[in-house]
Amino acid sequence: MIIRWWRASAGTDEVLNQYADHLRRTTFQEMAELPGHLGASLATKIGGKDNELVVVSLWSDLDSSAHFEGAAFDDAVVKPSTQKLLKSFDLKVEYFETVVATGILDPQLQAAIGDRAS
Repeated sequence: MIIRWWRASAGTDEVLNQYADHLRRTTFQEMAELPGHLGASLATKIGGKDNELVVVSLWSDLDSSAHFEGAAFDDAVVKPSTQKLLKSFDLKVEYFETVVATGILDPQLQAAIGDRAS
C-alpha cells in the first residue's frame, strides 16, 4: 500500500473548516472513483499553530497513486482557489510504501494488502 502525504497550513479555524468541506464534497469524492484508491483523510496537528494540516491518501500501488495532474510525479496538485484559501502549502508531496500495518481495516484495504503479500 502506498501513502501519499501532503502538508499545509490553514491559518484560521474558518479556513480549516472551508478546506475540510471542500475535500469532503469534491476532492475525496473524485479520488474515491480512481482505480487503486483505498481512502483518504485530513488531519490537523495537535498543539500546532496556524492549523497545520496533513492530507493523507492511500493507494493500492505506486502506479495508481499517479492519477494526479502535475509536471512531476511528486508535484502537489493545488487548485488556484485552494492556494488563495490556505496560508501556506507544500509544493511537493511525499510517497511512502507500507512495510507493516496493524489495526482495523475495511475489507477493500485488507484485500489490497493481502494481494501485495501474496
